[in-house]
Amino acid sequence: MSMNRNLKNHRRDFLRMGVTLVSGTAIPLGFTACSKEDEAKNVNPLQTFVQPMMLEAKNGVLDVTLTASYWDGKLSRVDSGQQYPVSLRAYGYDGHGSSYSGPTLVVRGGEQLRIKLVNNLPVNPPFVAFRDPTNYIKPNTTNLHTHGLHVFPGIYPDKKDTEYGDYVVDPNDGGVIPRGDTRQYVYNLPKNHPAGPFYYHPQYHGSSAMQVASLMQGVIMVRGPVDDLPEMEQAKELIFLFQAPYFSKDSIEKNYGVGEGSLERFAQIANDPTGHGLHRPGYINTQPVLINGVRQPTIVMESGEVQRWRFINTQVFNYLNLNLDEHILYQYTTDGWGSSLYQEFPDSRQKDGRGVVLAAGNRSSVIVKAGKPGTYLLRSLPVKISQSNNPIVLPGDVLAKVIVMEAKRAIAPVAEKNSASAMPSVPLPVSDYLKPISDEEFASAGGKKRSIIFNMVGNQIEQKTDSNFVAWNKALNSLAEMGSDTLESIKKNTAKAKQEVAKITGRPIEGSVYIAPNPVPKYDYELQASNTMIQNVILGDVEEWTIYNCNNLSHVFHIHVNPMLITKINGVPIKPYWCDTVALPAGGTTSDPKSITFRMRFDDFTGPYLMHCQMLIHSDLGMIQRVTVVPQ
Repeated sequence: MSMNRNLKNHRRDFLRMGVTLVSGTAIPLGFTACSKEDEAKNVNPLQTFVQPMMLEAKNGVLDVTLTASYWDGKLSRVDSGQQYPVSLRAYGYDGHGSSYSGPTLVVRGGEQLRIKLVNNLPVNPPFVAFRDPTNYIKPNTTNLHTHGLHVFPGIYPDKKDTEYGDYVVDPNDGGVIPRGDTRQYVYNLPKNHPAGPFYYHPQYHGSSAMQVASLMQGVIMVRGPVDDLPEMEQAKELIFLFQAPYFSKDSIEKNYGVGEGSLERFAQIANDPTGHGLHRPGYINTQPVLINGVRQPTIVMESGEVQRWRFINTQVFNYLNLNLDEHILYQYTTDGWGSSLYQEFPDSRQKDGRGVVLAAGNRSSVIVKAGKPGTYLLRSLPVKISQSNNPIVLPGDVLAKVIVMEAKRAIAPVAEKNSASAMPSVPLPVSDYLKPISDEEFASAGGKKRSIIFNMVGNQIEQKTDSNFVAWNKALNSLAEMGSDTLESIKKNTAKAKQEVAKITGRPIEGSVYIAPNPVPKYDYELQASNTMIQNVILGDVEEWTIYNCNNLSHVFHIHVNPMLITKINGVPIKPYWCDTVALPAGGTTSDPKSITFRMRFDDFTGPYLMHCQMLIHSDLGMIQRVTVVPQ
């Protein structure tokens, strides 16, 4: 078990969605990479884009130790030039301390990825066993999920020392507990595993949103034949880990008594899941987005240069709608699942406003060919993620600046195919694992269909833009509190009456002493246990599932282990495509739900895993079910 810690550049990813977009432009924010004069002249621009450390497998194995602990550092919010001290949960690796992200882990199909997870977070706060909402469940108990990987999800049998696959169905008394507990994860990738970007993050039920909304995430790059194309190898690879860490600041309302620079209350993200920071008239406030821990970095390219950009949206709620000024983004993977052809996304600011749309958990690989010299902005254009009288519209934002320089030397056309200015030609190689599921294959497997309903209770109550879920929670809780208060009043009055009778008779009466209940913190959220429903599937089956959305909000559906072949949106057939995370169409109701339909092969692996809303706040609150694949 050895590893190779190279700083090489690597590659890939792509996507489609069922959300409604709002066209518009973002307001450029401050940059500090170089002066305006230098920008105009393109004189010695400084690239401030940084990437996490890359660790590559060697001799078929990548063995790494991840350590969860607090990271004390500085991060930007909206203003890229203003830094705030923070103390957030984060990953370190091997002998390196925690940082803004975990390392990028690079493997190929047929190789083994070994991750030893060490939990050095402090002990959980008191009262969590009683579901104290200020410390929701166990905020410092954790585990590890390899988002999108097609790997074994269970606990390996007959191992002297326990080893886990992509196992995240821990009970409330399980998980990797704080103060030094460890767990060994082992992932054996099939030889034909599709190539693309995946990522890892915690998935401990009740605390996943708090931990990922800190800095607990990192990239997994799976290489394959498409990466071995000469044009791909020569093109520089940039990995974009889009993050939106939450932390307290004096200027932010509703910090719930949390100290500056920290995230210690579930309510900090659950009551305001879009965050605070980007103020645009007509839009809801959103959390500022960082790329690899940096706010609005600068990327320097030469005119005609081709690069491979890997987009990974690790946000716990918000979407991205990616657009590069005056350039085309050539997308060739959806999540980690490849396509033989490019899907082109030209500058859409003056068109339909639709760029490369990434819901929470989505990834994408694109090819970028730099145009004429100048300064361009990588933006997230505005995106509407709900349909109602008062919809949620995320504002546009500037994510990075791209400075294109004059090429250092002219490139002869005959040499272009061997240079970094050549676009990889199509068709691109795609794993045979991604062969379509035909009607004949589906019918021969029995043609079994299932329906899954996503429904957030209280959706019909009008939601204010500054707090999306509090209104209906308060309404429900007020009824419960009224009932509880009435019951305690009856108990107290009954005890008083028995006391009076005891005085008259001179004999004690049972129940004549009223004992007030122990004080229990009041909270807006009621946790639902994970895995309360189980979808049992037989290994080797091929099934068709329809996921119904009964809410105005565009929930994000993610299923572990096996990818989905999306075949219909709202019952209408579309050109099928593979993914593992998909935005559900917005605007559904219980009487008229919206839907996506997919087909899935339950291949290779038995065991328990999850499907849930990748808006991790919703997953922690109970929008989650278990899938268990059993042998034939």
